[in-house]
Amino acid sequence: MPAAAETLQQFFPTTSQPLICNAPMAGATNARMAVAVAQAGGLGLIGGGADFTASSPELANLRQQLIYARQLFGIVDSNAPLPIGVGCLTIKSDAWKDDFVQLVSEYRPVAVWLFAYTHRSQHTELIRALRATVKDWGLKVIVQVGTVESAKEAVEDGADILSVQGSDAGGHQFKQGASLMALLPDVSDMLRREYPERNIPLLAAGGIMDGRGVAAALMLGASGIVMGTRFLCTTECPVSDQIKDTLIATQDGASSTLKSRVHDEIHGKSDFWPSQYSGRAIVTDVHRKWDAVLDKDKNPDIIRAPSSVIWA
Repeated sequence: MPAAAETLQQFFPTTSQPLICNAPMAGATNARMAVAVAQAGGLGLIGGGADFTASSPELANLRQQLIYARQLFGIVDSNAPLPIGVGCLTIKSDAWKDDFVQLVSEYRPVAVWLFAYTHRSQHTELIRALRATVKDWGLKVIVQVGTVESAKEAVEDGADILSVQGSDAGGHQFKQGASLMALLPDVSDMLRREYPERNIPLLAAGGIMDGRGVAAALMLGASGIVMGTRFLCTTECPVSDQIKDTLIATQDGASSTLKSRVHDEIHGKSDFWPSQYSGRAIVTDVHRKWDAVLDKDKNPDIIRAPSSVIWA
């Protein structure tokens, strides 16, 4: 049986080793970024969002981005695989499973990345639907996990690759979890112990910013690397210059960021994200104002402001 890194290379033969992926951050990735990453030897991913019902603007936008990606690659054969992946938040996938599968079948990306189910059957059914419909170009399913238990679930559901995200990551993640240094070897050991016949590559995500982090993750059992924050300040990233400047200026992530559901409360999205997830974001004045009124009658409309930097 080939090593997991060799398996990953077989899955995505146009990529280099170690494989570097950009995280499919909703609202912060697009065709330009995904194609640039792919052309540099990585696996580029577009984060499509969370609503892929037939009339959804997110579905229409993802379709436009996939069309643009084909143009950037110069692909004219509609049956040729598109050498990038797409990501989706599966929070409400019961409502759009068939529409999403149809889009994947039409544009043929090499990977689909799943994260953030409300209940497990959403991933089970979506992966089953992808397997039943998508058969002839080697589509791989990546599932983002944040605990050993969620990793077991993803394997049982049929994931080809696991993206193991530590709590040091930016953006949304499992509310309960561990740092990448603790979680990654735990998942690697679990796979070796409980699924010895499966050769499932692991992508490491969370706090990796340079070659030192890449080397450490590879030693802990990863076959590839996912970077999110690192790609937010690229030319291709569509987020505002204000967000990019804030990220570049921020120092000491341990004290300047906070992992909490309070970010979603501030943005009025606490009902959107299921209770098992929270987010890490840069602490700004809006958080300090929020803390100041915790013991009082909290009114989000008074202090809500667009100064909290968080991404999906």
